[in-house]
Amino acid sequence: MEDSSRKEHPAVSLTDDLLLEILSRVPYKSLCRLKCVSKSWLALCSDPIVRKKAPQTLSGFFYQSYTKPTFNPSDLRHHFTNLSGRGKPMVDPSLNFLFSANYVEVEFVHCCNDLLLCSCEKESSDGEFDRVVCNPATEKWTVLPKTEARLGRSTMYLGFDPTVSSHFTVFLLSEFTRGMQDNEVAEEDEIDNWYHQIRAVEIYSSQTGRWTYHRSQWGEKSIQIFSSSVFYNGALHVTTLDSSVNTVDTEGKVWRTIPTPYYPIFIGMSQGFLYAVHGPRYSSQLSIWVLKDYGGKEWSLKQTIDSVELFGTHNIFFVDGSPPKVIAIHPECSSVFMILVLRGNLVSYNIDNRKMHDICNLADQSVDPYLPYIPCFAEWFSDGH
Repeated sequence: MEDSSRKEHPAVSLTDDLLLEILSRVPYKSLCRLKCVSKSWLALCSDPIVRKKAPQTLSGFFYQSYTKPTFNPSDLRHHFTNLSGRGKPMVDPSLNFLFSANYVEVEFVHCCNDLLLCSCEKESSDGEFDRVVCNPATEKWTVLPKTEARLGRSTMYLGFDPTVSSHFTVFLLSEFTRGMQDNEVAEEDEIDNWYHQIRAVEIYSSQTGRWTYHRSQWGEKSIQIFSSSVFYNGALHVTTLDSSVNTVDTEGKVWRTIPTPYYPIFIGMSQGFLYAVHGPRYSSQLSIWVLKDYGGKEWSLKQTIDSVELFGTHNIFFVDGSPPKVIAIHPECSSVFMILVLRGNLVSYNIDNRKMHDICNLADQSVDPYLPYIPCFAEWFSDGH
């Protein structure tokens, strides 16, 4: 009888190239666990080729606060909380590689998958800011060229899908159009300081390295500052105050308005579908809708949540009639992430089993935006720092 103790483990007979190919298909968190098996597994799982190819999923959230000390020259302290709410942050939220480049103020603006859009001020810039796109996992970054959005308010959004292209897109939605005068914008400022009509969209492509200007094709649609957005099907999607979602593709050629059942306070993508969450003012109800036919306009009600029943009245902030703040939906499962504003709790709610999980308490004086992050260790920039 053959001695079972002398049997060779199947993995031993595999070549290193084949093992690397297999491990590159294992999620990154699982790779971290496999490093503990032995020294040889540690070496294999630490191989840069494996790390760059390993598939990623939602790992946590970037956010910022006015908590002191900030540990940097900025007025803002930067944070990252893991999806579990426990352990050392998966990525360093301090962004010291930007402060090392003589920036004294770094502010989070937007995030799409693994790329982070920041507003950065240099010490001798007289208040002028650079717009920087960076990958916190690899500490690679690039500065965007200046745009023509000189007048009025504007909002920037980042678009990036590493499964489709290694190039990213930045969308700048502005109330300024060419030929407008300063007083035209000033008069509108007096009407409302929180909402603005989008008249133009400037689109930056990392492939061409330049901005292109486009007059808005959305008509008389207003967009709230800090509108919820998602980059989906190669297009930016943003919510409006007119119970709709506006979309524009990366070339500014395809413009679309998708009606929604109500004014959505959040939109996101999960399991290949577009989701919208509606939360009326002075109500504890949150309704979750899904657009199963992207080419159509029919939304299906997925579920209605009574936030008071779920969280308890002591957790809900009703001073301004606001329900819990929805900040993300998991791209691969039916979990919605929310912040209980009064207590600063980050929680997840599973739509399928209707269970809530308390993730963690956020830092005191935390502020928008709260940015979901999916790490990627591949090298995306060819001309960055």
